[in-house]
Amino acid sequence: MRTFKFAMWVLFAVLSMGIGSLGIGSLARLEAQELQSPSDIDSFRSAIKRAEDLYKEKNFGESAKYIEICNANFVDLVISGQRKDVAEWERLHKKLSRAAEVLAIEGAEFTPLTPWGEIFGKLREMNNGPKATAGKDSAKELKPKSEGISFIKDVAPVLVEHCGRCHVDKTTGGFTMPTYEGLMKGSRAGVVLFAGDPDGSPLVEAMVSGSMPPSGNKVPEEKIKAIKAWVKAGAKFDAEDPKANLRVLVGGPDAKPPEPPKPVEVMQATGKETVSFANDIAPILVANCNGCHYGGNRPSGGLNFTNFAGLLRGGMTGPAIEPKKGPESLLVKKILGQAGQRMPAGGRAALKPEEIEKITKWIDEGATFDGNQRESQLDSVIAKSWASKASHSELMEKRMSRARDRWKIVSPTAQLQETSNQDFHVLGNLGPSGLEQVLAAADAAAKSVRKQYRLSPKDPIVRGGITIYALKSRYDYSELGNMLEKRALPPEWSSHWKQDVLDMYIAIIPEKTNTKLNESALLQQITSVWMASHEGVPKWFADGAGRAALATAVGHNDERVKPWMLKVGQVVDEIKNVKPLMDGKLNDEDEAIVGFALVRTMQSSSMKKQYDLVVKAIASGSSFDEAFLKSIGPVEPFLSQALGKNKK
Repeated sequence: MRTFKFAMWVLFAVLSMGIGSLGIGSLARLEAQELQSPSDIDSFRSAIKRAEDLYKEKNFGESAKYIEICNANFVDLVISGQRKDVAEWERLHKKLSRAAEVLAIEGAEFTPLTPWGEIFGKLREMNNGPKATAGKDSAKELKPKSEGISFIKDVAPVLVEHCGRCHVDKTTGGFTMPTYEGLMKGSRAGVVLFAGDPDGSPLVEAMVSGSMPPSGNKVPEEKIKAIKAWVKAGAKFDAEDPKANLRVLVGGPDAKPPEPPKPVEVMQATGKETVSFANDIAPILVANCNGCHYGGNRPSGGLNFTNFAGLLRGGMTGPAIEPKKGPESLLVKKILGQAGQRMPAGGRAALKPEEIEKITKWIDEGATFDGNQRESQLDSVIAKSWASKASHSELMEKRMSRARDRWKIVSPTAQLQETSNQDFHVLGNLGPSGLEQVLAAADAAAKSVRKQYRLSPKDPIVRGGITIYALKSRYDYSELGNMLEKRALPPEWSSHWKQDVLDMYIAIIPEKTNTKLNESALLQQITSVWMASHEGVPKWFADGAGRAALATAVGHNDERVKPWMLKVGQVVDEIKNVKPLMDGKLNDEDEAIVGFALVRTMQSSSMKKQYDLVVKAIASGSSFDEAFLKSIGPVEPFLSQALGKNKK
C-alpha cells in the first residue's frame, strides 16, 4: 500500500508541476529525429520538452531516451555553463528527477542522476579552489542566500533527533542520510527533497502527514516549518564538508558516528519454556500481521516478520523485542496501543487478551526460538512444528489435500482422478488405468531405493508419503511449472521433484507403453526426494544421488544419461567458485549436472565407504553438514577440490 501511495504521489507531483505542461493545450506529434546530446542550457530545455511531448503521447520508450541523454550530460553541462544559470540548472535538475520517477513507473531504467548537492559542491570547489577562474560576482552567485534558516543550526538537529536512529545511524527502508550528501541523494525509491519545493518533497510530506517517524511521535509543527523554509530557500548546505556525519555537525554528547550494529543474537529454546514460538507465537503473527509486516514487498516501518531474525532485528524505531522484558518491548506496547497507533492497523481487530498474554510471556521467558533455521519463513516454521508431531497418515492426508487444491490451479477444467497406497498419492489426467500403471512403477522403483539404502519395507519410503502428479502432455507439465512453481521447466525434463514440509511431490509425463522407462525415471526422482527429506541435505546432493541412481540402473549409454556426461566438463569450467552451488544460485539443470558428477565421484571405489557413512548418518538423524564433516570433511573445501576450484 505504501509503495502504491508513493508511486501515485510521484505521478501527481509530476503532472501538477515539472511535467505538468503535458496537460495544458494540444501538443502536435513531433517528427522522428535523431537524438542529439544537448550542448547548452537552451538545447537541454528543448530535450526535456521533447520528452514531455512524447510522454503525453504515451510513447514512454522514446521519452525515456531523451531523459537518459539529459541524465548522462547534465553534470558536464552545468560545470561548463555560466554561473548565472545555476538557479535555472537546479530547477531543471528537479524537473529531470521527477520525469525519471514517472517514467520508472512505466518500466524505464536510467543512469542515476548525480544529486544536486554533489554538483553544487563541485561548483563551489571550482569557484573557490586554486584553479578557480570565476570572479567575485560568480562566487557571490554560488554562495547560499541567507534566509535566516541554517542547515547546521535548524535542520540537522531535527533530522538527528527524529530520524537519527533509523536513517542517520543506519539504512532503513532503503534510505540512509548520515550526511547532507546522503540526504540529498535520497532513497532507493528516489529523491526525497526537491530544493525550492517543500510541499512536493516526499520527506516533508511524510513529516507533515505523521507517517514518519512511524513511532507516532510526530515532528513538531514549528520544526516542520523550519525545514520547509530551508527547502524553499534552496536546501543549501552552510558548512565546509557535505560528507560530514550529521551527529558530528550537530555536536553534543552524541557527536560521533554510530558504531556498527551488533549482529542479531538468536537464543535457542531450552525446552523449559511454557510458550513456544513455533506453536504459539508464529501463528499469531502470521494471522494478524500478514500484508504489513509479513508477506508484503515492503514491510511497514521497516519491521519484517518474514522470519525470526527479522522480527528480532526490529524496524525503523528500533528493536521490537527486548528479551525478558515483555511489557517494555515495543511489540507489546504496539499491540496494546501504548505507543502510537495500535497494531494491527488497517481496521483489523485487536489481538485477544490471551494472545497478548502469550506474546508477553514468550518475551519474558527470553524470546527464544524453537525452529530449525532463523531465516526460515514463519509459515515454514509453523508447518515444520506441526509436521514433527503429526503421524504418517495425518501428514499424508495433509499433503493429499494440498495436492488436490493445487491440481485445480494446474488444470481447473480437467476432472481429477487419483489413487494411493501407504507410500504414494498419484493424481492426474491419465485415466484410472494410467494412474494405476504409474503407481505400480513407483512401487517397483521404491523397492529398488529400499534395497540400495537398506530401508525397511514395513516403513513408508518417506514419512507423510510422496505425491505424484501424472500428466498426459508436455503442455500439462509446463503448466505445472508455470502455475505452481512460477518457473519455466527445462525443455529436456520430463520429470522432476520438489520437497517441502507439506509439498513433497514428483511430476512426470509417463510413457504410455514403456513401463521400464517410467520405473527408471521414478527411481531417479524417488531417490532424490528420499535424500532431500532428511535434515539439511542440499539440493545438489539430492539431485546428484537421483541421477546417479538412474545411471547405475540403465547405464551410461542411456539417452538420458549421455547428455549429462557430455555436459559435465562445460558446466564445471563455467563455475568460478563453489559458492553459487552451495547457495543454490546455479540454474536447475547445471546444479543437477554438477551434483551428478560429485555424487558419482563419492560413489567411486576410493570414496564409496565414506559416501555410505554419510548417507547412513543422514538416515539416522544427523544433519547433512554434521554427517559430511565426520565422514569426509568440511563441505566447501571438498567441493572446491573435487571441482578444481582451489585458490592458487
